[in-house]
Amino acid sequence: MPINIQPILNVMQSILQSVGQVNNLLPPSILPPSLLPPSFIAPPIAEGILYTEMSIPVPQPPGVTGLPPNVYFDVSNLFTAAQKQKIRDSISGTMFNWFLHMSQKWNGGLNNGLSQMAACTNTYAAQNLKPIWYFGTPITNGRQATELAMDQFTQMIKDNGFRQSPRSRIDWTYIPNIGSFIITTMHATTAFIPIRVPLSATVNAYQLDQPNVTLGPLIGSMFHAWLHRAGFTDPKTTSYFISECPMCVMRGYQPKSPLLPDNLFYQFFD
Repeated sequence: MPINIQPILNVMQSILQSVGQVNNLLPPSILPPSLLPPSFIAPPIAEGILYTEMSIPVPQPPGVTGLPPNVYFDVSNLFTAAQKQKIRDSISGTMFNWFLHMSQKWNGGLNNGLSQMAACTNTYAAQNLKPIWYFGTPITNGRQATELAMDQFTQMIKDNGFRQSPRSRIDWTYIPNIGSFIITTMHATTAFIPIRVPLSATVNAYQLDQPNVTLGPLIGSMFHAWLHRAGFTDPKTTSYFISECPMCVMRGYQPKSPLLPDNLFYQFFD
C-alpha cells in the first residue's frame, strides 16, 4: 500500500510559511520572574499536581515488532491546553517521520529500502555520524547514521511505552527571544547509554505561542531533541548529522534551496 506523504508536504509548507528573518541561536538562559513581560501570567496549577500524563499513540510500521500501543509523557501543568496540544503534535510528527522511514526501509519485507529521510540525510551529513555510546561497525555515511538513529528511536519508544525507562518529563520554561535572536525552542541533553533512556525535554512556552513558529519548526526541534536522547551530539551546524537529519525532516526531504539557508532551520535546535 502506498504511503501517504501528505503530512510530510504539510510540514514542508509549514516551514516555508514560517520563513522570516534569519536568526542566530544563543545559549539558553532562564529569565527570572522580574524580567518576564508584564502581560505574562503563568497558568494556575492544581493543588499538589505538577504534571499530567499525556498518552500518545505509536504508529505501527510494517516489520517492526513488539511496539507498545502508546508512549507516555509527564507534561508540566504550567503549559496551557493549547501549548500541550502543540507538544502532542510535535511528538506525533516526530514519530510519523520515524514510522515513514521504517516503512520505506521495510520495502515489502526485503528490509533493504532507502527511505526518503536516509536519502536526504546521506546527501548532506558527513560529521558526528554515530552516537557517543556506539562502538560497533564504523558508520561512514548519512544513510547508515539515519538507520542507526531510527533503530534507536525504536528502542526508546519501546522502553517508554513499556515503562522500562524512567518517566519522560516535558518541563516548562519561558524564555522570550532577545531582539532577532531565538534563545531556545526545545532542549534535551545527550544520552550516554542506548537503553532505558527517558524521552525528557524542556520546552519553551514562549516559542509555542509565536505565530511564525508553526508545526514544521516544532517537529524539527523535537526531532533534534530526540536525536540528543539517542546519543548524537552537536554542533548544530551544516554537515553535522544532528542538524542535517532534522533539517531534511523540516524540508519534507526535499533538496536544499539557497532561498532557505540552513541557519533558518537550525535556529530551532538546542
